[in-house]
Amino acid sequence: MLRNQYLGLATVNDFVDWLASNLGHPSMFAHSYYERRRKTPVTFSDLSDASVQYFWKHKGALGTSAGTSLISSHTALEALRDALQKGINTANDTTTLDASLQVMTWGGVRAGNVRWLVANAEGLVRTLASAIAALASGNLAHPALTTDRELRFNAGMTKVYSLLVNDFIIYDSRVAAALGWIVVKYCQHRKLSVLPGELAFPWAPAKGTANASLPKNRNPSQGNYHFPRLIAGQHHAAWNLRASWILSEVLARAPGSHFNGISPIPGLRCLEAALFMIGYDLPLTRPSTTTAVATAAADCAEDDWTECFTAAKGKRFHYRIEAGGIRLHDRRFYPIAIINAMLNILRDQFVDKPFPLANSATLKNRAGIGSAYFQATEEKGNPPATSALVAVLHELSALNYQPGSREPWSINDSEFAGQVRIDVAPLFARFLELGESL
Repeated sequence: MLRNQYLGLATVNDFVDWLASNLGHPSMFAHSYYERRRKTPVTFSDLSDASVQYFWKHKGALGTSAGTSLISSHTALEALRDALQKGINTANDTTTLDASLQVMTWGGVRAGNVRWLVANAEGLVRTLASAIAALASGNLAHPALTTDRELRFNAGMTKVYSLLVNDFIIYDSRVAAALGWIVVKYCQHRKLSVLPGELAFPWAPAKGTANASLPKNRNPSQGNYHFPRLIAGQHHAAWNLRASWILSEVLARAPGSHFNGISPIPGLRCLEAALFMIGYDLPLTRPSTTTAVATAAADCAEDDWTECFTAAKGKRFHYRIEAGGIRLHDRRFYPIAIINAMLNILRDQFVDKPFPLANSATLKNRAGIGSAYFQATEEKGNPPATSALVAVLHELSALNYQPGSREPWSINDSEFAGQVRIDVAPLFARFLELGESL
């Protein structure tokens, strides 16, 4: 289906008209919740207020400053856009990889994405260019969106593609939640008995822990309006396109709205920011609060594992960050104390120099990560087990990795500034805290 065909569907066209005419409604989109990370209640009077109150704590990128506002994020993203386009235009995989990694850092989505990008660094420009062509084609039936089972598309990659495809939004769990919430209001206003399939924007649970006392709700389903779960890959890409088409058309039909013409930031980015803020936590509107909380907790448990890949062989595995260490899906566990001991042994041996993985079970005396782990575990640990451990530590920014080098690993001292002895606990705490915002 082509863009114009989708927007021409009777229900879609009516929804666009309805949202365009209500974009500035003073009370219809009022919303409030308790923001866990800042430990404060947040209230929005309308969509424009949600955009104005945009908050995302991000690091600086490519010379831009760190910040929390929409303006600081826009500045960082513009720099990242330029770097991505430069890498792709010059067919430079290394430049493209570096820029993509920084996008993941800005978005707080290094976990699950850094290792994939590194593992697919060779040919990354070709991979991204193929996806960009499909997304820019305006055609949901493009082969990359229907037959390419290897299409990489998730909450991290949507951020990269949003910088490379015109009028393409970031479609993550927060934006998806808010868009579904608005669709429910439309259905209620139009007195529809069921959710129209063409507006059934899929949702995804918030990142968090299964035992969270107050899990965030990202499921907009209410009564007979049931939204499906988001599936990474082609499913995510297709619905990201539909959402982008609708919101772009809404702004085109509401030229006098708050989101058009009063900011140097594009209106679509401002509207996306409003949805991002509203979608942090939706009201619990299912049959009972107990059921809703139990369901939200189950969602967290199901999605608690993060995909990762080992460096040497690209072997896929899943992990979870816990307060006391790193747990793998196969039940292996790496306590923080062991990780700290291993990293401090490496620092003592190599100071600021790079070092090899050297994790063969038969070469325990060769200086490198494997032998450091063996020593840290009082010669009880299995050196080959470090293949997964260091991949996770790379995603957490504890280690640097240089593909193609004989000694590719090094300690990321910028993360341990001021520490006489390395302690990764603050990195783990930051990761868990970040999950409260995602």
